[in-house]
Amino acid sequence: MMTRQKKEILKKIADIEEWIAADEEMGCGFAPASFYDLLYEEIHKLEEQLAKLMHYDSVLEMYHDNRWMKGQQDAEKMIFI
Repeated sequence: MMTRQKKEILKKIADIEEWIAADEEMGCGFAPASFYDLLYEEIHKLEEQLAKLMHYDSVLEMYHDNRWMKGQQDAEKMIFI
């Protein structure tokens, strides 16, 4: 079951990833090498929060659980509909 807090975290992660992708597309690769580091750190912090909410010990454990992958796909469908 996906709680509201989990959905909000997934939405924030998706928003950041979309912003990075759009900026890379529009910038044609002219951003400095470390330009997105702060954004990737924010994504990692959000993933850590999500892992804790889902009762995992780490983000890595969450991503290696087959149940998470199915839940992630379902959540992405809900976010982008």
